[in-house]
Amino acid sequence: MKPLYRAFVLAALAVAAHSGCDDSAAEGAVAPPPPGPVATQQRVQTLVVRNAALDSARTASGLVRAFHKASVKAETPARVLARRVERGQQVEAGDVLVELDASRLELALRQTEANLTARHNDLAHAQREQRRGERLSASKAISAQQRDDLQHRLDRANDEQALAEVARDTAQRNLEDTRIVAPFSGRVDDLYVDIGEYVIPGTPVAMLVDFSRIRVFTGVTAETASGLDPGSTARVRLAGLGGAEIAAKLQSVSSVAHERDGTYQVELWIESPIAGIRDGMVASVDLDTATASARPLAPRAGLLRRAGKPEIFVVERVGTTEVARLRRLRTGRSNADWIEVLEGLQAGDRVVVDGQFALRDGTPIARDDAAAAD
Repeated sequence: MKPLYRAFVLAALAVAAHSGCDDSAAEGAVAPPPPGPVATQQRVQTLVVRNAALDSARTASGLVRAFHKASVKAETPARVLARRVERGQQVEAGDVLVELDASRLELALRQTEANLTARHNDLAHAQREQRRGERLSASKAISAQQRDDLQHRLDRANDEQALAEVARDTAQRNLEDTRIVAPFSGRVDDLYVDIGEYVIPGTPVAMLVDFSRIRVFTGVTAETASGLDPGSTARVRLAGLGGAEIAAKLQSVSSVAHERDGTYQVELWIESPIAGIRDGMVASVDLDTATASARPLAPRAGLLRRAGKPEIFVVERVGTTEVARLRRLRTGRSNADWIEVLEGLQAGDRVVVDGQFALRDGTPIARDDAAAAD
């Protein structure tokens, strides 16, 4: 019996061991890894760099300025008698803005007029004396010295009358300046004085702005400035007014660089008023320029900026596989779609324009563009 029992136990153990191995495989067995890593190709779209002259709409940031803007100031000392306008009011050139007390200046004018009358009488007397002296001198009744003295008195009387006329004209001008008027047609943007305040020459009285036309100023590089043509049309967009495109005339391009940033000032005119416009608004200006010679043009869509430097992925073939290689660029001017490449690319290079944000230098790629088969 013992040998038979022993054989039965061994058989049972063998069956149990076989059954345990099957359960383990069913529950947690992991398939062995493949012999080596399989490279994954990143799908991208590409375009070819072309060599051409860039007809560009150079975009620059500019500032809106009123066509005329003036801080109107007092020119004579007096007390404010009346304000004839208020803020926001439209005025014509010559309209009275502020009226000053003229009573003291009227007295000053009367004084200078009286003095002028006295000097006129003195001159008339000196003229009569000089004519009499000439007759007496001809008959040798007076000496040459006496004749010269009479001529001197006449000359002095002429000078004193001239000075009196200047004093009278100055008093008249001071009196006229008590009516502070608008130097041009426009809108009263601000008033700085009120009734009863005393002003002296140079005291700001009102701010007047004219938006019947509009000036826009921007700064450009010397290269851009050389391609601009005064009299041409540019396009201006004002984000503060919805971003609509407005035609502007390129009025002038400065020949001297600004001391602060080295740019050349460009002035543009918008010939018609625009509702809601304000001095100091930021404008986006598109300036039409053209390069003198053809250069490699890369699509703006593919451009990356890392650490402030422009880069782009270029397609490179390695054996039977295409990979993306990151390349540093030095760029020039640009328009909405293309950018000049001064260093880093040449005509015929193929660059990635879609899918580049998922790439690293050397990533295998598969092109989805129409030219992927070439």
